[in-house]
This record gives sequence, C-alpha cells and structure tokens, in this order.
Amino acid sequence: MNYPITQRIADLRRIMLDQKVAACIITNNDPHSSEYSAEHWLARTWISGFTGAAGNVVVTPGRGGLWTDGRYYIQAEEQLSGTGLSLYKTKEPETPTIPEWLADTLPAKSLVAVDGRSISYAFYQSLVKAFEPKSIRLSLVKDLIAPLWEDRPPRSLAPVFNHDLQYAGIETREKIKKVQAWMSEEAVGGLLVSALDDVMWTLNIRGGDVPYCPVTEAYLLVTEQRSLLFIGRDKVPLAVEDTLMEQGVTIADEEEVAELINQLLEGGRLAFDANSTDSLMISRISQSIELREVSSPVAEMKAVKNSTEMASLEKTLCMDGVAMVKFMCWLDNQVPIGQVSELSAEAQLRAYRKQNPQYISDSFRTIAGFAEHGAKMHYAASQESDAVVDKSHFFLVDSGGQYLGGTTDITRTFHFGTPTPKQRKDYTLVLKAVIRLSRTKFLKGSTGANLDIMARGVLWEHGIDYKCGTGHGVGLCLNVHEGPQYFSQNPKEVALKPGMVITNEPGVYREGEYGIRIENMMKVVEADENEFGVFYGFETITLAPIATQMLEMPMLNKEEIDWINAYHRRVRNVLSPLLEVPQKAWLDQATRSLGA
Repeated sequence: MNYPITQRIADLRRIMLDQKVAACIITNNDPHSSEYSAEHWLARTWISGFTGAAGNVVVTPGRGGLWTDGRYYIQAEEQLSGTGLSLYKTKEPETPTIPEWLADTLPAKSLVAVDGRSISYAFYQSLVKAFEPKSIRLSLVKDLIAPLWEDRPPRSLAPVFNHDLQYAGIETREKIKKVQAWMSEEAVGGLLVSALDDVMWTLNIRGGDVPYCPVTEAYLLVTEQRSLLFIGRDKVPLAVEDTLMEQGVTIADEEEVAELINQLLEGGRLAFDANSTDSLMISRISQSIELREVSSPVAEMKAVKNSTEMASLEKTLCMDGVAMVKFMCWLDNQVPIGQVSELSAEAQLRAYRKQNPQYISDSFRTIAGFAEHGAKMHYAASQESDAVVDKSHFFLVDSGGQYLGGTTDITRTFHFGTPTPKQRKDYTLVLKAVIRLSRTKFLKGSTGANLDIMARGVLWEHGIDYKCGTGHGVGLCLNVHEGPQYFSQNPKEVALKPGMVITNEPGVYREGEYGIRIENMMKVVEADENEFGVFYGFETITLAPIATQMLEMPMLNKEEIDWINAYHRRVRNVLSPLLEVPQKAWLDQATRSLGA
C-alpha cells in the first residue's frame, strides 16, 4: 500500500480534529521501554519515516517534530526531508524537552493523546508536571495510530526457551531469593520487573520477540511468597513451563498483571522501575497500594557477571574473534578487486558468525559505512545507499553477534589505500583514546562519568568531540546495550565494579567525509589495594586485530606501542590455533610487532 508519510500525518490530524486532540505523542516504545521494540510497536517510524533507535514524534494541528539525540542528527535530517516534521536536537542547551515544548505551545486546558503503553511512567510524570500550570489534560487511552495503520504487524508469538546453567551459572530460585532479600531490606511487599532483559535474566529464559535481542515481552512479579511470570501462554513450551515451576515460578496471562497485583498486594507496597514500566499499567494499580519508584535491583545484579557467565562470554568472544579474522582476511582479498560493497560485507560477516553453532542472530544491525556513510554513527546500508568499498576512504564496520554463550560488540575501521595526513592523525587519536582508557587504573567507587574523560580527553586536546557516550554495558545473550554502567558525560552514571563488562569506543566523525571508531569490550577487574584504598582496572576481552597501517607512528609513545604489541600477541596466540593456514598467515602479518 502506497501511503506517503505526508498523507499519514494529514490523516492523523483529521482524527485529532474529530476527537478535539491538540497534540499527539508517538513513540517506538513497547510497554517495557526497550531500546529495540518488536515491529508492532514502531508507530513513530510508521508516522515519520525515521528509523533510528531513539526519538519521539509530536504532532499538533499546525506543527510537528522529532526529538532525537546526536547519534542520529544526520540520519534524521535526511529521513524527515519533505515530511513537514522539524528536527529537535535533544540535549542541546537551546532545545526544549517535549513536555516543555508542549506546555509552552498548547493553549490552557488542551487535550494531549498518547498510547499509554508506549510511554514510561517516568515520562508520564514529566508530562503531568509540565502540564499542571496550564491544566493541560493527558489521555493514556487514545491510540490514534491504530485506526490508520491497517497493515500493522501483529504481536510476536515466538516461543521462549531455557537458557542453560552452563551459561547462566545460577539457578532461577537463587536469583529470586536475592530479589526477595532486597525486598525485605527495602520493606516492600512486591517488585514488578518490567525491563525484558531483567525478566529473562532472572528466570534463565530467552525469547524471540525483539530483533537482535533474545527476549520476549513479559512481566515478572516477585512477592514475599510467590513469583509470577506474566506472558502470552502460547509462547511458553511445556518444557519451559516445567522448568519454571520447578524453580517456584507460576505462569499467568499477560493481561492479568494489574489485576493480580491489586489482589496480592492490597494495602501493601509495590516497587517498580519508572523508566521501564508503562504509564497505562501503573494507572491501573489500586490506590490502596503504595507505589515505590526504584532503580531495578535486577539490573545491578545482572550487570556483575558471575564466574560462569564471564567464562562463557570470554569463550564466545574468542569464537567471535575467529569470525572477525576470517572477515578481515576476506576484505583484504576482495576489496582490491572491487568485489565488496557495504551490504555484501555485512552479509559475509554474518555468514562467518553463523558458522558458530551457538549463533542466534546479530546483536544489532551492522553498521558498515564507507567514506561519508561512516560519519553517521548508526548508519544502515540499503539497496539505494549501498556503496562499493575501494581504496579511497575509510570503511567503518561496527557489528556484533548474539550467541547462547554471550553477546558481542566490536568496531574496526579499515583503509585499503593511502590515507591523507588528516586521516592518519584522526585514526591515531582514536586508537590513543582507546589505549588510554584501556590502561586506566581507578579508585573503587569511580563512575563511568568519572572515567569518560580518559578517552574523550585525548580528542578534546585536538578540538574534537563525538556526540555519544564512550561505552556501554553488554548483556549475556541479552541486550547489546545493557545498563546501568556506561562511559558518558552524564553525572548520574553508576560506580563500576569487578565483573562488569563495558565497551570502549571513542571515535571521530567528520560529516560528509568519514567516520573512525575502534571498539573493544573490557571487563572490570581488581587491580590493587594499599593505604589509599582499593583500585580497579580493565582487561580487554575482545580478540581481533586492530589495523595499524594507518597510524602516524611519531604520535605514539612507547607505552602505547607496547600496549598494541602486547594486545596483538594475545590475539595471535589465542586465535591462531583455531584458524586454517591462509587465515593464520594473514593474522601473523596483521599482528606483527610495531617498531620491530
């Protein structure tokens, strides 16, 4: 059906006029505020054409706009062209938030509509607070997109499966005991777990509802006496239900969440994370129940990998490294003869990962960006944009895999010709930033915000910045972007602890020219303890060569050269026995010592 974006917006405005709605908020959120949502929930993409992972749309009778962050500015400007929607750059000082913009724009006593399932309770509260001075009303039950989106994809019925203890390390009943101990300390009668990766991790199950993330749409309620999984019953095979029952977990229908909370916790206290629980759900909780907003305790438990999980992840990264070496060898052979495009590179890398029997899917859409496409932080090649990779520019490849044993995320940037002096300088600065953060030792209690400067500062010294964080947590056969740990400028970042895994990925992005990013996964480890306190450090656990022929060697000091050589020795020693002769020979050459 040919249904232009401009016509969709016009038809939405017609419905708004009929229902006396002054503004409509449209998101891509499922009821769990997942980073990636199943296709059924991608209403913002449908109404605007913008395909980025982050951003919300507001439509009024005469205006409309998309709010998104710096990772997507270039992409948003291109995809919004001709739609009549304006781009609002979030986190820029001059940009109002959606609640601020609506409160300033709308007349008093206006009506704002939103599908309450698609906004978190935290966002709902910010809207209510902003609207109060002008008595602006907010309806959570007006899904104005539903009557227009006739070919909307149905909700997924993909089955869940057990995630074996050889990967998980700890049984579900033990995890629930930890949750109940936390509840006792916090004096709450129940915890509603809404974030899908938190639910999956606690119950040692995985699913297939969401692209790139092996999760299923579900809620978990833990009380002092019971644990209930709310899920579509058709998605639970008998073997999974039996395992859950053995662990003390009861299956209930997804539609019964509010009803059973009201029954089980009447007059009690319910804890929930306002950032991952939808506002419509909370609106249905009885007023006799005291609501307690908390940061999900499961998120912190999950972030610190147990010994089994860490061993499984490191084994997975080893096998992912084998796929990367095969891919890099293939690039070196095929690019010079003009046989590689962005899409063919993406497909070839996926084919190498699929050779691992534990492979489930990619962990996100591969970013294979040649030349100026690499400057778009979340570029995704299409048939229309697919560029042939040659010797003239940088080729940035950011990719990852979902395996039963772990989740991977790696970026390497290549150049198959002769880089310019500016390109060499930029590439060398990025690697220097990676090394500086990798080698950092830090005091216990330090946060990702404290340490972000260790990488970003290398680029700041040269007047360069990147409009994103420096790193993020990574799940275990779960979300590739996992909190609560991040490297960023946000002062709210949490303290890093041994057992946490986090990426290290500074970059340089020159719009219209090229992008450079180098990314490794690292684990937080204990480093030292003395009279000044406990110190932690990082150990790089990604195993794949880093291209060195683009380096401006005089810019590197001895410690940096030693780090590169030591890293490459480890890559070579671990991966060589797993490779065939031609690829092993290629790896020997790719990891040869610098300065020898």
